Amino acid sequence: MKKPALRWLTHVLALKKLKLVLLIMAALVISVPKVNASELYVMVNESVMVAELSRSELRQIFTGQRQYWNNGTKITVFVLEDRDELHKQFCRDILQMFPYQLSRIWDQITYSGQGVTPVRVTSYQALIDALENTEGAIGYVERNDIVKLRRVEVNL
Repeated sequence: MKKPALRWLTHVLALKKLKLVLLIMAALVISVPKVNASELYVMVNESVMVAELSRSELRQIFTGQRQYWNNGTKITVFVLEDRDELHKQFCRDILQMFPYQLSRIWDQITYSGQGVTPVRVTSYQALIDALENTEGAIGYVERNDIVKLRRVEVNL
């Protein structure tokens, strides 16, 4: 059995070791290079004649507040599932909100009868196909070389 006078010293040394381990772990996390985030492009169906949108306009479209293009065409929003990394990046970088916040807004719109939620697709290819084949469609993609889509400049 340790003497009472030395017992506190073992606790202090244990805390110092714990702090050192935490400090080393933090340094490792910070120094690990981050994976490059993919490029994000807001794209519309070729029937949509829009060249640029502001962040505010995009938020209105993706939250259901704006439902028609200037020419009267119905806006159909296509998104990936909430857990998809590209969707998370789009919400964070472009809309400046979390996917769960966007989902809550969509739920409120749907259950109050004020509109419909965006169409959620299960794969990236399904997103591209939907954007290409739906008049008035808007969504986001990783590359801008898709022939049947028009890129929209985003004014952040």
